[in-house]
Amino acid sequence: MAIKLIATDLNGTLLHGDQSYNRSLLQQVLTTLHDQGIQLVLSSGNQYEHLKQLFAGLPMDNLVMVAENGASIFKQDQQLFDGSLSTEQLHQFVTVDRKQDLFKHAYLILVGAHGSYTETGAPQALLDAAAKFYDNLQQVDDLATVDDAIKKISVSTTPDEAADLVQALNTYFDGRLQAHDSGYGVIDLVNAGVGKLPAVQWLMQQWHVVADEVMAFGDGDNDVPLLRFAKQSYAMINASAAVQAVAAHVTQLDNEHDGVLTTIQATLAE
Repeated sequence: MAIKLIATDLNGTLLHGDQSYNRSLLQQVLTTLHDQGIQLVLSSGNQYEHLKQLFAGLPMDNLVMVAENGASIFKQDQQLFDGSLSTEQLHQFVTVDRKQDLFKHAYLILVGAHGSYTETGAPQALLDAAAKFYDNLQQVDDLATVDDAIKKISVSTTPDEAADLVQALNTYFDGRLQAHDSGYGVIDLVNAGVGKLPAVQWLMQQWHVVADEVMAFGDGDNDVPLLRFAKQSYAMINASAAVQAVAAHVTQLDNEHDGVLTTIQATLAE
């Protein structure tokens, strides 16, 4: 069955380690996909504004951006889906949930539509690292004073503690919020039912696409549900053995050598 939708993760997948990508090759692939009526979905935990800047100037007719781990979906700078936390959810988090022992040794960033917010006193090393991925990062004395539509809550921990903390958070929130392991020691808390796979499934409904018509690429734990779902799924060769085990295929090239784009080209040429 012909491919109608290709969804790819960004960090560790489409993007090189320095957040760059092969721009000319991506433009070629987008043109080929456009000619064949295929949508390319860029799926990331990053803010939409960050993605917008990263891919500025590319043809956008068949390019969709899923940001904040599925909390936002944009096409041609128009928001198609908004999974922001409600006012009540945010109030509950900053006044009650934030004070639980689960967050005792974690640093938090509220990721909003207009900026990102962390508590005053965060280590400078964390602020420097976060500035590469979070736009308009601000320090506030109290998270309860933030006035913005919050898309997700990023929880910074250590990579070796992330899996256990994800499980503990999902047990604690019991469906109120959903924790996703975004890799590199970062966990994203989003609205219940929000994620990379739900975002792709939402788009599939809009475009009348079935699972056999979906190709997907990923390298991390938060890509696993989508890789399991898509009939033509590819784990990156630089992904862990556990992630590779759930995908139908493994790319021949890693993210540093444009494994996603070369695989798409080869597949469409068959």
